[in-house]
Amino acid sequence: MSIELELNKTNRIRLARAFQRHKRVDCSIDCVVEGQMGQAFVDQLLQPAAFRITVGPFWYFAGQADDPGGRSLLQEFPSYSLLMPSPPEWIAAAHEVFQERLVPFTRYSFSPHQLAEAHLAGLFDQSPYRDRVVALDSERVAGLTAQPESFFEIADFDSAADFLERGIGYAALEGEQVIGVAYSSLVCSRGIEVSIYVEERCRERGVGTALASRLVLDCKRQGMWPNWDAANPESCKLALKLGYRFVEAYEAYYCVA
Repeated sequence: MSIELELNKTNRIRLARAFQRHKRVDCSIDCVVEGQMGQAFVDQLLQPAAFRITVGPFWYFAGQADDPGGRSLLQEFPSYSLLMPSPPEWIAAAHEVFQERLVPFTRYSFSPHQLAEAHLAGLFDQSPYRDRVVALDSERVAGLTAQPESFFEIADFDSAADFLERGIGYAALEGEQVIGVAYSSLVCSRGIEVSIYVEERCRERGVGTALASRLVLDCKRQGMWPNWDAANPESCKLALKLGYRFVEAYEAYYCVA
């Protein structure tokens, strides 16, 4: 059975040391270590042998995978959440525990180091949606979060007000209707996790390019790292168009029910 770890100063140091060698494909580990969002769990409080970080559907593991406490943490992994890059012994343990239920899922990592403000500004200024992209305010955030199946996922923030305080985002409008959003789904001291959604009927029109270029340009101007972790070829294509550099494809895993 897992025990939630209070994110006080001592435990945040513990987490930082446990996860210091983990590959950073998104902001999840930094978010939890800094106490910004997400949760941490251990097998025992006094001398933990195994650690788990969860932010939304993303799960990371550290410590001793072959320890009974480690196996206990792993066995709580739910169907259709994502087991993100963790040490090889944890992936091997997951295969052993879940066997054929564990399914690989390819994701794509990009670097923002070579992003150019001039290029991003040019993409945005040349977009036919330039004048239809607006900053998310309290009214639009309230409207998006009130929808029963909203594509605007800010559940890792404490509230809509918390998102407006710490997050950043833009909406594309068709009349008064929001047809797409680009926003920070995660935040930490170094930057944000970029999330983009465009209504299906409005795709392939340049809406995503307008939204993404505006958001990433804002990040660059504020000195924030705009992390881009792609889950599909469309996201990869847009990242390259914006000026991101492809780093690598990597495997995450999920369990089927």
